[in-house]
Amino acid sequence: MNRSFAIDVLKLLAAQLIVLHHLSGYGPMAEAIRSAWPSLIEHLYMDARLAVQVFLVIGGYLAAQSIMGRRGQHHPVTLIQRRYLRLMPSFVLALCWVTSLVWLLRPFISGDWLVDAPSLHSVLAHLTLLQSVLDVPALSVGVWYVAADFQLYALLVLLAYWLKSDRALSLGVAALCVASMWGFNRFESLDNWAIYFFAAYGLGVLAAWARRSSFDQLVLGAVLLLGEESLWFEPRIRLALALLTCLVLAYVSVNNLKFNRIQLGRISTLLVDSAYAMFLTHFGMIVVFSASWEHWQLSSPSAALWMSGLAWMASIAVGVAFHVWGEKPLTAWVTQPRAALDVQQIRSTFSATLRHVLSRMAALWPSRSSVAKF
Repeated sequence: MNRSFAIDVLKLLAAQLIVLHHLSGYGPMAEAIRSAWPSLIEHLYMDARLAVQVFLVIGGYLAAQSIMGRRGQHHPVTLIQRRYLRLMPSFVLALCWVTSLVWLLRPFISGDWLVDAPSLHSVLAHLTLLQSVLDVPALSVGVWYVAADFQLYALLVLLAYWLKSDRALSLGVAALCVASMWGFNRFESLDNWAIYFFAAYGLGVLAAWARRSSFDQLVLGAVLLLGEESLWFEPRIRLALALLTCLVLAYVSVNNLKFNRIQLGRISTLLVDSAYAMFLTHFGMIVVFSASWEHWQLSSPSAALWMSGLAWMASIAVGVAFHVWGEKPLTAWVTQPRAALDVQQIRSTFSATLRHVLSRMAALWPSRSSVAKF
């Protein structure tokens, strides 16, 4: 798959905003900065997290390209299994890294912002990516996104399997995307489920398919129009950002602009490629620098700014190192050809999990909540 300049730039910016969001929300340094510059912390905490919407749209865009290339070649269980194996090795290694740092440095850090110590129940919930659904406390910040991404990909794969023609699939994705905009995305009690985020993810899918035909462009235009109307009905900055990101990706894709084939420099490309690794590991650096802050008994806002800046740079460096020496070797090992797993057993396990998830959904009645991830 050819690199896209637009996607690389969006990922590069969004990844850094997510780190800044977490730096503004956890640890004693954030509190020290808040005492002098409360509006800065408020903007970073409330606004920078919206960058996740960019990742959701990009995730749908890339997943759509991947699925259409494999459609009809593999059973959906196989594709979902591959996605799980692609996500989990780095995910598990990063959780081991973060929980080890928390265990080592907990005695030196005050406050209740640290994640809980792992238990057998929480470990199993994270290994099955059901921690949010089962209301299990997260072992690191942002791990809910990995579970949401997996749910969204699985949902798209199943739609591609059930809806055989390209037009039917486009209409099916569009219908679920609109349903999310007008319904599911408005109920914050559903923010542990793929249907809550499908508004943004589905926009990315449709943006990727818009270059296939005028019919797909018409479908995308109709969804964008309905999305705009949804904003009039209930304004949501997260949805507005998703719509804008979709417009950018669709425009550069359909028009095949020359600038979209521009290649970033080697360092920038490495930062883009290590965005997922940095997302998984940066909380560890927040823990390390928070422990250093309390050990040296620092207190001034200016010192907090310097320490936060160093934590940010360290998060980037650790993310690159984790990508080069952890994520890439693990991904290469997972994607190596090997004996096929028992497909029937996988299908049975997946069916049982799906029945459990659906039963939990049936028990939920959409209700407005005061707290949501986004």
